[in-house]
Amino acid sequence: MLDEQIDSVITDSIVPVSDSVVFPASLLRETVSWKPFLPFDTLTNQVELVDGIPLSGEKMNIEFISSILIYTVVYLVFIALLRLRGRGFLTTVYTYFFNRKRGASLQSEGGIPNYFFVFLSVSLSFSILSMLMAFLIDPPFVFFNALIYFLIIFGYYFLVLGLVRLFGWAFNRRHCASEIILNLRTSAIVLGLSISPFVLALFYVQTSAINMLLYVILGLGIIILVFRFIRLIKILYGYRVSILYMILYLCGLEILPILVLYKLLE
Repeated sequence: MLDEQIDSVITDSIVPVSDSVVFPASLLRETVSWKPFLPFDTLTNQVELVDGIPLSGEKMNIEFISSILIYTVVYLVFIALLRLRGRGFLTTVYTYFFNRKRGASLQSEGGIPNYFFVFLSVSLSFSILSMLMAFLIDPPFVFFNALIYFLIIFGYYFLVLGLVRLFGWAFNRRHCASEIILNLRTSAIVLGLSISPFVLALFYVQTSAINMLLYVILGLGIIILVFRFIRLIKILYGYRVSILYMILYLCGLEILPILVLYKLLE
């Protein structure tokens, strides 16, 4: 009787391993988060972003891939136009911005008027910034959202230029206003064109590589913004602008938009 009870206990306690191991369904659907740094949330996985990345594995959106390819080709064609027809234009922009040489002018050696190259380069820069904002703020990526951000950036850019012109006329600082506008123009061009290869790469790489690209974009953006602020302070100080007006300008037109963007990315 005792032997039968022992055998029964041993037999009942042994169960198949396959019945005792349970795999949560969530483990089979984990994705790598592409938001690695502040102010982004690193604890939640953004599953819906996978549909907004062309090379995402099983789900391949052919229409989305073709749209991204068309945008990339058009962007590179305009960059080639700037490089070939506007000889020395991009070199002059980068040299003026990083060397902080006062009184430099953005002249090109091509036959097309200089304003065309300025408008084209600013438009390309803002288009890259709008693509990045749409990728970060409104996942999954939608081209219409990028268009909305492009119009917002362009509108804010012209608003700032108009305010600077108005302040220069009101306070009899027209030359100072011209220097500030030139700095705003070159910094906008340099910022967008410098990060453009990494922004375009966001749409072609696997999700595991997006983290590194975002770190590179953030680092380049910080460096360019630091140069921009240094240049602005040198211009305002060189024209003996009041410290109060200097603080109001920097806080209202330079720092406030960055804080707004920070809140949108949270």
